[in-house]
Amino acid sequence: MHSIRRWLLFALLALLAAVALVGGTLTYASARAEVDKLLDEELRQVALSLRDHARLDTERIERSAQRPEQRLLVQLDDARRAQPYRSRDVAPLPTTRAEGFRSIEHAGEAWRVFALPNDVQTIQVAQPLAQRRSLALYLTLRILAPLIVLIPLAAALLWWIVGRALRPLHALGAQLSQRQPAALAPLALEPLPVEAQPLVAALNALLARLQAAFEQQRSLVADAAHALRTPLTAVTLQAQLAQRANGPERDAALARLEAGVKRASHVVAQLLALARLDPEAAGAPARPLDLAQLVRNVGDELRPLAERSQLALEIETPARASLAGHEAALHMALTNLVDNALRYTPAGAVRVALDQEADSWTLRVSDTGPGIPADERERVFDRFYRGRDSTAPGSGLGLAIVREVARLHGGSVHIAEAAPGRGTTVVLCLPTSPGLPDPLDDLSCRP
Repeated sequence: MHSIRRWLLFALLALLAAVALVGGTLTYASARAEVDKLLDEELRQVALSLRDHARLDTERIERSAQRPEQRLLVQLDDARRAQPYRSRDVAPLPTTRAEGFRSIEHAGEAWRVFALPNDVQTIQVAQPLAQRRSLALYLTLRILAPLIVLIPLAAALLWWIVGRALRPLHALGAQLSQRQPAALAPLALEPLPVEAQPLVAALNALLARLQAAFEQQRSLVADAAHALRTPLTAVTLQAQLAQRANGPERDAALARLEAGVKRASHVVAQLLALARLDPEAAGAPARPLDLAQLVRNVGDELRPLAERSQLALEIETPARASLAGHEAALHMALTNLVDNALRYTPAGAVRVALDQEADSWTLRVSDTGPGIPADERERVFDRFYRGRDSTAPGSGLGLAIVREVARLHGGSVHIAEAAPGRGTTVVLCLPTSPGLPDPLDDLSCRP
């Protein structure tokens, strides 16, 4: 199982090891440079001291050559001697007449040599480079030894620090595990660390969505019980009357029974439509569609109903109206709007007009019916509400569905101002590029 604490510990230790490695390398390079500088000066000083002494003190030279920390090789090439003098039993260094330092390969080793020639002799003082590398490595290890010793202590301290830093997450997990399923109150952001607050904010948003989903479910159950109680009671009574009736009375009772079943079926269909309009239930992303063509399709579908009621159905749309949305939901909302207008219009015409305003599409559905009083223009969008003077059949869910569709698309719907008895105009506003709306927001578009 993946552990943040273990991962952080390994990552920090790996980082510490990498820093130690880089630091050790740089320390070694710095120590090597200082050792080279120091020992080069020592070679030069030895050569100068030999040049300035008239008598060659071979014993002192040989003692210096045998010191482990120096291991010097001193060679004097003198024209007055048959053989060059060497302080160690090593093959003679190559002769040179150039004064200064040079690095050479000699006797199977790398050497650093300082040459000091004069008129009669050449003094060369050499030292193996391996000696310098050993000294630089020794100094580096002496410097890094405390860090190497402290690594286990640092690991233990890091384990404790990471555990303490993650303690709020453990407390949050314990708090969530003790919650009851129905406890959907938001979690407190304080005193959580700043890094954990986005996680808790996301959890709070999830809890809010769950709360809304549960409330919608409870509302749907209550709405279904309320809406189906009356038609089912009527269906039961009509069935009982049909059982006792004969002849024409029986036929009339069966006709009323069929009408009651159709009304109950219509209510169930509307309730299911409301359930599917929840943003979480809808689920599918918005897709590009042609709203103008969708309006014309709805008009073609409902035109027979208008002709049967001897009403004119006028559809005015642009050639194309691009929109990102849910086609099935919009089709249902448009159908409800036009169907309501046809049902509440005793004579005259129903006009449907689609226009573009700024970054939204505005659909106006106008009828020539009795109109809606000003004090009821907001309430008609509530579920199961029917106006005081309503005589047309219906369940009171049509405009509620339209409002849910508008909110699903980040838009709004309202009843436009009109004189009493001059009909009703319902205005549906849909932004061209909707996002998921805040349930408390209501994007309004005014005529």
